[in-house]
Amino acid sequence: MQHPLTDLFVRPDIDASTVRVTFTAPDGCTGAAWAVRDGDRPAAEGEVTTRPGELVAFEAPIADPKLWHVDSPHLYTLTLDLGDGTQVDQPFGMRKAHTTADAVWINNRPFHLRGVIRGREAHDHPNLLGLPPEEFYAKYIRAAKDYGFNLVRFHSRVPPDEYFRAADRLGIFTHVEIRPYFGRYQKDRKFLNDQIDLIDEDAWRDTIIRLRNHPSLLVYCVGNEIRHPGTNPQVERLAEIAKELDPTRLFLDTCAHGEFDRTYVDFDVQHMGYFYPFGKNHAMFEDRRNWLIYGSCKGVPVEAKGSGYRVTRALAPQRPVLAHELCHYVALRDLDALDAKFKACGADPPWWIAELRKLMKAKGLERDVRQMYEASKRFQFIGWKLGVEAARRSPVLAGLHFLQLADTDRYENSNGLLDCFDEPAGVDAAAFRRFNGDTVLLADLPRRTWSGGETVNVPVLLSHFSPSLDGAADFQFELKGEGVSITGGLAGLDLGARGLRPLCELTLDLPEVERAAALTLTCRLTAPGQVLENDWALWLYPDRPAALPPLAPTIRLDEIDLARRYPQLESAGTLEQPERLLIVNRFSKPVLDHLERGGDVLMLYRVPATRDRRERAKHEEYYLPATWDRFKGVIWDRGHNLGAFIREHPALDGFPHDGLMDLQFATLVDDADKMILDEFPVDVAPTMQGVDKASRDRFDVYTYGLRELQPDRTLRKFAYLFEVAVGRGRLVCTGLNLTGLNHGDPAACAMFESLMRYVTSDAFQPEASVEPAVLADWLREKGRGPMVKERRMTQYWQLDAEPLESAEYWKESIEYLGEPVVQEDAFG
Repeated sequence: MQHPLTDLFVRPDIDASTVRVTFTAPDGCTGAAWAVRDGDRPAAEGEVTTRPGELVAFEAPIADPKLWHVDSPHLYTLTLDLGDGTQVDQPFGMRKAHTTADAVWINNRPFHLRGVIRGREAHDHPNLLGLPPEEFYAKYIRAAKDYGFNLVRFHSRVPPDEYFRAADRLGIFTHVEIRPYFGRYQKDRKFLNDQIDLIDEDAWRDTIIRLRNHPSLLVYCVGNEIRHPGTNPQVERLAEIAKELDPTRLFLDTCAHGEFDRTYVDFDVQHMGYFYPFGKNHAMFEDRRNWLIYGSCKGVPVEAKGSGYRVTRALAPQRPVLAHELCHYVALRDLDALDAKFKACGADPPWWIAELRKLMKAKGLERDVRQMYEASKRFQFIGWKLGVEAARRSPVLAGLHFLQLADTDRYENSNGLLDCFDEPAGVDAAAFRRFNGDTVLLADLPRRTWSGGETVNVPVLLSHFSPSLDGAADFQFELKGEGVSITGGLAGLDLGARGLRPLCELTLDLPEVERAAALTLTCRLTAPGQVLENDWALWLYPDRPAALPPLAPTIRLDEIDLARRYPQLESAGTLEQPERLLIVNRFSKPVLDHLERGGDVLMLYRVPATRDRRERAKHEEYYLPATWDRFKGVIWDRGHNLGAFIREHPALDGFPHDGLMDLQFATLVDDADKMILDEFPVDVAPTMQGVDKASRDRFDVYTYGLRELQPDRTLRKFAYLFEVAVGRGRLVCTGLNLTGLNHGDPAACAMFESLMRYVTSDAFQPEASVEPAVLADWLREKGRGPMVKERRMTQYWQLDAEPLESAEYWKESIEYLGEPVVQEDAFG
């Protein structure tokens, strides 16, 4: 039953070791006895005289208070006897939250916020197991903490009291967004963003008063992705109301899209880009262009442009910043395990389980389901580790919002560490805490593939927020793999200072190697009673171009100069009369004729039509359908790379792998031609098979009323590498990006050398075969049809050019999709 003190506020002050209590005395109340209890033990007590309808205020001293923290959620109880038999019991916690220019502080110590997102239907799920409501939320909170998180952000939602009771008791912070959610994907959001009143102010006040006694509550936020909040006069008024009613919490106007020079918010949340935190975007969380996009709320110019120049203002955050919707990388579902759970609890399984099975059967993928799932989970974990570690290395960020902890039951793609029953979805919590705990070791490694003989400098950083890790610690490292063992360390490193700081720099002289090797770099910090550890996969390749045997193939490559690295591969013959081995990057009639005559072809498939979005290209007369690939996970619904699995095959004997795509493929996959074999004239089991996402770009689904599962856009049979006998000839075809041969990229060199050794060996025996005329007719038919064009969100992912989608990008994308796909009589 709701007690009569609707405005009761128990306001802790840990610096003064007191709690200030205020409430409006109800009718008939002329006095109240009060007591603060610590469990069964009285901590303070007293009496106060009241008058009905007047504001009552008193302070209760609490000697040596036990502070509420996510690691130690200690609760006190205030008991008020109102004199008419009415007793009010209000749990509360002694805690403090404030911010400085670059840090969030909890109980006067720096604190790294690591939040997960739920609340919206895209990020939440029902109570499928029928648990008591408080236990439903408690299960989720315990899992979040187990994976190293300390905050739950409720997207466009205020959770019920059962959630807060669990959060207060178990210890996790909470961010609420009080502005209502306006329909699927907020179709009305643009209109509402332009209104002066974003939210009803009475509802804003009532919500704050109702929630402010929960120690787990940390952030009052207006809403998600409100454009230009700093120019709306109501927003600053909402900030003033929040500080008046509850000055102990943090205020935020919007998650993302806020201007850089707002002064009324306690911290900021920004996209920091939709790039992928590796390779050229390794330092993406130091990118501050997002503030340039949203500009100034005070009319301050951020850029000036003229003939031949542009001047850009350097923008430094004025408050702590959190990364917005970090790591929304998707994977496939374990359909069998999920189906069994739905049946066990008596709930109807989602429609998409049966539909995905039908689609996989129609595409002949049933034999590959388990490998596809495992490949997608590996690639998802790689993205999570890269993303969280990049955010922890950033000098700009004070925390992150991870998207998301648990899957929803609504969508086909999985993006959670947990399934929609709040149970682990194949990710070990201890392994995840290695890079998501209070204190983590970080290695700054913008690349992972190296040549023997190189010297590698590895800055090692410490993101240190553990309340208990102090004093001195010893650093140890080991770099180990086949034929490589380097170990060492440094003693007596000070752990006193909290925050992000350099710990040491590791310089490694990599040995020359005869064979390529997969290595693991492990760093360890040993302090009294605690050991921290983290590790990273590296690959080491021999740099011995002369070891490739001399050969005189016929070479016709548009973007690769093999002679630069391999002068012993002297091109001979002509395309019309080639040598036995023909190395080319596109199909043509002479290539197909060569195969029909019994020749061999190493196809390093790379055609301008794949990159047509950037610069319009002529159609290929003999076209192998392919899509422009990037080495980055599908984020939200942008993209189509869910990793790859690799069948055991001698073609990759010189390229170490464990059967799943990892970071050694980064330069090979980025800017690759990922081939689509859905309609290939024979059944081919690719040596390296890519995995597509399970649903198409959701923006298009809702905008145009399209089905979510589209055979031509979802679960495509991708190939990075395959082989087939063509009549008496033999073809190895790869769309991997081997342009790195021009500058000695270790992975590109190792891959090419491994393929060359294979196609010149007796092991070159493709199992699948196709008649030359059948293959020629199919390729020519595809050449007459449309080239592959991905939809708008995926085009952005492919271009990989802007930190966020701009208005110009959307305009260009729509225009591109509307262009004619074929010119009549293009090939006679």
